[in-house]
Amino acid sequence: MSTAEEQFAEDVLACVDDLNEVLPRLAARYDDLVIIAALAEHVGGALCIFMRAGICTADQARRVLAHMEDTAFARYAPNAAEMPESVQ
Repeated sequence: MSTAEEQFAEDVLACVDDLNEVLPRLAARYDDLVIIAALAEHVGGALCIFMRAGICTADQARRVLAHMEDTAFARYAPNAAEMPESVQ
């Protein structure tokens, strides 16, 4: 039987698959950066709601954001000059 953490990871991957089905329709209507900004709005708002509801602490929310930052910049972290101009 899987642990709660394993089940959570499986659920996250299943949700990613579902989002991947929706994204092409959004990409047909909006620029990629607009989609990412809208997703960031959802994440930020959700974290705020979760903290107010006691679902997560501010520290946990910061860890989520740090994970996102690590994911976004891990490839470029050693040398920011290597980042694409559109990101700088």
